Amino acid sequence: MRAILYLFIAIFVFGILEPSFTNKVNAQNSILIQSTDSKVSSILLTQSAQIISARLKDFSPEKFDLKVIPEKNQILVSFTSNQDLKTIEKLLTHIGSLAFYETYDRAGLTELLNGDKQLFSLFASNHDNQSNVQIGCATVAEVEKVTSYLKTLGQVEKCKFAWDEHFEDSNVCLYALKTDSKKGALIVGEDIESVQHKQDKVLKVNAIAIKLKKSAIEIWADATKRNMNHAIAIVLDNNVLAAPTVRSVINGGHIEITGNYTQNQAKYIAALGNNGVLPLIFKVVK
Repeated sequence: MRAILYLFIAIFVFGILEPSFTNKVNAQNSILIQSTDSKVSSILLTQSAQIISARLKDFSPEKFDLKVIPEKNQILVSFTSNQDLKTIEKLLTHIGSLAFYETYDRAGLTELLNGDKQLFSLFASNHDNQSNVQIGCATVAEVEKVTSYLKTLGQVEKCKFAWDEHFEDSNVCLYALKTDSKKGALIVGEDIESVQHKQDKVLKVNAIAIKLKKSAIEIWADATKRNMNHAIAIVLDNNVLAAPTVRSVINGGHIEITGNYTQNQAKYIAALGNNGVLPLIFKVVK
């Protein structure tokens, strides 16, 4: 009788502890995000959840569970397997705004700044190549110094500055983007029909294939003709993904971005660019 009683107690205690243990494991494979946006609503939270769900499906075939918590303005995403949570966090919180900009080279920016070259002197490896589309490159630690100086310039007319998207690189580069068109950029998200990840199985090169809507094909063709031998920057959430030099007029509305992207990096960019812009701003809740 005593043995049966001990067995019953053991089963009862395990029954209490087991759900707690399971929740703890799930917590390690979950990300909780919260919106602090002033315009937050249950409708916008639901829209955000739909976009996030589409991004995750594009990025990986791994299963996940997504739950909207409207009373706390939160979205909880849980995974059944181990995931690269650092990349997933970006997929959940980045706005996803994709745009194309004409660029200033060093000579053009110097003219725009009335001959002031102080910005160039802030970069340790300062190569005085006036046709270089990269205004300068810095270590991550040096970025703050350059950014502080840019703030002293205030709003530069017809220009905005953007750093490139650094994944694992130790250096990041600064670009000066032209904003003198009506939309600010040449091409914006509304002009894009689709963004897809591609991989050349022979060369093992990862690429991002962008297809423009019909209404933007002529705009892009004119832009490539106008910028022959100049760079056009492809920008995602104010970070430059690539700034290829135009070598020919592109008439068909098909754009392919290649670079030293890993498969995950290319799929991440495509997942963000292909599924619309989040209507709310989110942060990860620690």
